[in-house]
Formats: sequence, C-alpha cells, structure tokens
Amino acid sequence: MPPDLSVIARSRAGSNGSGADYLYSFLRGYYRDPAKLTGWNNVVYPNVAMPNPLWQLQGEREPLYKTVDSHGHDAQVLTGWNQVSAGTLSPVEFNNAVGDLAAYLQWMGEPAQNTRVRIGVFVLFFLGIFTIVAWRLNAAYWKDIK
Repeated sequence: MPPDLSVIARSRAGSNGSGADYLYSFLRGYYRDPAKLTGWNNVVYPNVAMPNPLWQLQGEREPLYKTVDSHGHDAQVLTGWNQVSAGTLSPVEFNNAVGDLAAYLQWMGEPAQNTRVRIGVFVLFFLGIFTIVAWRLNAAYWKDIK
C-alpha cells in the first residue's frame, strides 16, 4: 500500500515550513538507484521503500555529490543532478506540476484549514477589543477605591 501523502503533509507541518514544502522536496528528490529493491531512492528520505510515482514525468536522473570535510569527517553534499533520460515534462513544467500536487495534497489533508484560519483572525480581533473594554471597565470600577 502506498502512503497517504495528505496525512504526511499534515504531520510534517511545523514552524520551519508547511507539509507542502516537505512533499515538494520529497517528490522532486527521487533518483534511480539499482541497489534498492524498487530501483529508486530519495535524497530527502533515504532508503525509501516507495517507488517514484512521477518517474515518467520527471525522467531518470542521478545525483552528483561532492565530498567535503565536515567537523573532521568526510560528508557528501548534493551539488546537482545528471539527467539520464528525459521525462515527458521539462524540468520547469515538472517543478510546477509537483508544486500544484503538493498544494493539493496539503489542502486534502485538512480542507477546513482556510476556514479555521479565517475564524481565528476574527476571534483574535474580538479578544483584543474585549481586552480593551475589560481593562477600561476595571479602571472605572476601581477608581473610587484608590
């Protein structure tokens, strides 16, 4: 069973970005790896068991790594991609399509999110007005006690 990416979009949302950001990077990060059972691997989530669902659109590519010294250890840093075979979409069209797909999956994970945010703005506005009214009412009530 493939994973439900709309649930992953909700679970990956946090202070450093939305779940759509993670899905966008995840779906663009696939590359051909013959050492894996599915024949695919991912730079965002290494050793992923899910094959590339968009390989016909993206085409096959290999990562280009550069070895750098990081805190006394050799580390490989991704520097780019080598396109092995072209997909049916150009890289710009593919990136736009994946962006649209990630936004749709984010929306499918919680379709009421826009309504919740809109209501939240009104609630915060009401609480701000109510705080001012309560503050002035408190000052009027206690003015004779001083």
